[in-house]
Amino acid sequence: MNKSKTPVAIAVIGVIATVLLIIAVLNKPSANENGKKGGANGSSPISSATAEEKLAKALKNIKVRDAVKTKGNVDYSDNAAANLPNIETKYPLTVVGDGDVDIEIFSTSEKAGKNHNAWLNETAEEFNSQHNRLANGSIASVSIRSIPSGASADYITNNVYVPQAYTPSNTLFGELAVAQGAKLKLEEASLVGNTAGIALSKSTRSAIEGKYGSADFNAVINAVVDGELQMGYTYPYTSATGLNFLVNALQYFDSGDIVSQGAIEKFQQLQKGIPFVCYTTDQMVNAMQNGTLQAGVVEYQAYTNNTTLKSSYEFIPFGYEHSNPLYSVGTLSDSQSEALKLFLDYAMSDKCQSHAKEYGFNQQDNFSYNTTPITGSDLIAAQSLWKQEKDSGTPTIALFIADVSGSMNGDPLLRLKQSLLEASKKIKNDNYIGLISYSDDVTVNLPIAQFDLDQRSYFAGAVEKLTPGGNTSTYDALMVGIDMINSMKDQVPDAKTMIFVLSDGKCNRGMNYNSAESIVAAYGIPIYTIGYNEEIDSLKDLSSINEAVYIDADNDDVVYELSALFNAQM
Repeated sequence: MNKSKTPVAIAVIGVIATVLLIIAVLNKPSANENGKKGGANGSSPISSATAEEKLAKALKNIKVRDAVKTKGNVDYSDNAAANLPNIETKYPLTVVGDGDVDIEIFSTSEKAGKNHNAWLNETAEEFNSQHNRLANGSIASVSIRSIPSGASADYITNNVYVPQAYTPSNTLFGELAVAQGAKLKLEEASLVGNTAGIALSKSTRSAIEGKYGSADFNAVINAVVDGELQMGYTYPYTSATGLNFLVNALQYFDSGDIVSQGAIEKFQQLQKGIPFVCYTTDQMVNAMQNGTLQAGVVEYQAYTNNTTLKSSYEFIPFGYEHSNPLYSVGTLSDSQSEALKLFLDYAMSDKCQSHAKEYGFNQQDNFSYNTTPITGSDLIAAQSLWKQEKDSGTPTIALFIADVSGSMNGDPLLRLKQSLLEASKKIKNDNYIGLISYSDDVTVNLPIAQFDLDQRSYFAGAVEKLTPGGNTSTYDALMVGIDMINSMKDQVPDAKTMIFVLSDGKCNRGMNYNSAESIVAAYGIPIYTIGYNEEIDSLKDLSSINEAVYIDADNDDVVYELSALFNAQM
């Protein structure tokens, strides 16, 4: 080879490589409207026209029958206490005390979980290992039960299960529980320190600072109201961080009256910049990492222990301190009070507090927290306002797809029916609701229509008539469901859409997941899935395509889970 030509050849090759790289970048699949690149498995997205063709082709091979509409009884009774799941199976103890006098403490998961979330568990185990004695010679111990702040309040206020102590993330849920009838006594204002905040992408923070002069809580709220930012927050009926965000936003809109007409109008504008209120923190974090949301609420302790959030997002503190107060519940005996004080003294020791700091607690000492007094009745009013106005006047089109294959026979189907009937009480009248079921084939039990009293009655009748038998054609039913949603969307173009799939097993008939995935991704309808009595990976994947949620439920807790999910989304 002529050496004099070598540099020229290298330059030509370099130019060609550069051109090919540019072409590859320009033709790289872009994220769809839900922030996902294709489906859950990363497959390339398809066009709307291709999706329409594939859906039409799939529907030709699916046998669909229409059930006769029959009215049933509409029940408006409040069965909240009866619907709470068995606490021992849903929320088992994370620490079991074996002392003569044992104090059970309800705790949130950031203190009573695993790894960096295990501070309270480890503190309790160390305390129990010391076999501390009371004045009468009895040995004191503590048991810890990991349970969300809101769920704890539900058990306590409904008198279904009452522990000796309760430590929510912040005082808001303590005030809320007291307003709902719980007998709580504040024993320690700050068991361990934490802070609520907004995790804001670094690039978005720069843009907000440029336009609003800062990137604090108020600037973020203004950016959402002005349509400059899409963010998410967590369900304020169970999440202390979500409730904190809701209350502080309303106080910002009207510091004198958080449910004034002016606050409501501003809240409606805010909600237009909230694509969805996240049922779980995991849903929100996943949506942030996938690019659907530019920001989301999170506690500092969770933020600092998440390498992805910490590297790509700034933490903007806000609101009331997440001081993790500890309350005694009910009337404790003298021995129980003494045992609780012994544990508190140990938990507040320098050793334990230093250990908490290693896990990300006790960090935001310089932040000026909100100290505005707020009552439990104010919090109840805020939650009620959220329920009524969270969709900012935009209705939802939702379809329920129920598995009635042979394996659902007996108690599973009875509980599924109960869960649908109970959970439907949480659905607002201006939404559009329908029901289909599937086994070997697909049945349209109730066409989608506005959920007025007539439709509620037909819904109740359709649920009661569900009958089990046959195989599991999940994706056939899903294709029929997408087609029904699309037809109603033509009539109500501004509506949000969602589908709920309830199944107890893997699909074993008709269309498969791989064939359905690209169609689901193209239409962008969030698919909320409930795996009934069995953890089903394919349902998890299905929910992840368009930023929805998978719930692993069983006979005991499906009613409670569905009620909370419907309340959050509809």
